[in-house]
Amino acid sequence: MSGLAQLFAGAGFRSTIQKYCANLGWRIADLNDRRSILRFSMDSGRSQTLYIIKYDATLEFSVPSGLAFASLEDVPHYISTLLLKRSSERKLGFWCIEEIGGKPTYSCMHNAELDLIDNRYFGAVVNALINECDELEGVVLKMLR
Repeated sequence: MSGLAQLFAGAGFRSTIQKYCANLGWRIADLNDRRSILRFSMDSGRSQTLYIIKYDATLEFSVPSGLAFASLEDVPHYISTLLLKRSSERKLGFWCIEEIGGKPTYSCMHNAELDLIDNRYFGAVVNALINECDELEGVVLKMLR
């Protein structure tokens, strides 16, 4: 296990997340030895919630959007197509549909090997995801007006 991966081993996940967030000036909404929740007030006036889940050798970063649907049949496929194209243009993060509260929901995610995650990379991933999700919500709100 490399030095960076060791930072996240066992209870180290909690202390590493606390250290990275303190260095970046971010508050943690919830934290345990396997999961963290961060909430961000965006310039748009909206709020974005980021989840970090530790798996064996990776961290999963996820920002669910406010776009949830009753069923897969109700998901607007033209938006899915645009998000797939957008995902191909990004280096950090990708769009997916996650089941959240029994509803298909657009989420912006990123999976990273523990060996890659230092404070700078952590901040870049989090910022990329929350800004991408906020941008999508803004575009959809404009379309609905």
